[in-house]
Amino acid sequence: MEQDKRLYVVVIVIGVLAVLLSTCLGACAGGIVGYWAGRNASSGAAEGLLREIQEWKCQPIEPEIELPRFFEPERPRFVPERGGALVTKVVDGSPADKAGIRSGDLILAVDGVPIAEENTLQRIIREHRPGDRVEIALWSRGRERTVKVKLGAHPEERDVTYLGVYYVLLTIMEHLQTR
Repeated sequence: MEQDKRLYVVVIVIGVLAVLLSTCLGACAGGIVGYWAGRNASSGAAEGLLREIQEWKCQPIEPEIELPRFFEPERPRFVPERGGALVTKVVDGSPADKAGIRSGDLILAVDGVPIAEENTLQRIIREHRPGDRVEIALWSRGRERTVKVKLGAHPEERDVTYLGVYYVLLTIMEHLQTR
């Protein structure tokens, strides 16, 4: 009888340990699978968001012109229908300054590639190398014109192409206008 009690106790202890061990292993496996699935699902979104944050970090908005006129219900008469990069500041001595680009100009295209949400000015410029010459189409003082610009090297990062403007995407402003 004494031996039967010991056998029951051993079986119960082994059963309880087996249940605890399987619960712990199941929780760990579920956590690992959940982590892996969440990581894979969010990595694309996170990379896109990181790219957008880096663009805003590289091109801060420092307006020197009056932006509120673009938030009126109707598009101002002097702005063309397509999107573009509204220049808010031109760095003194930069390639843009030397080419005659001014605050308030709207950059429409670079080498024929139109500026849009998917083709930001920064992305297009960074496809070139410092020293490359590009043709920039812009809307300036009520008319469209083109300027040729020799791109420079960024003052802080020599291998990064530099135009020397701060800007706001007109398409972003149109989104804000519709809200």
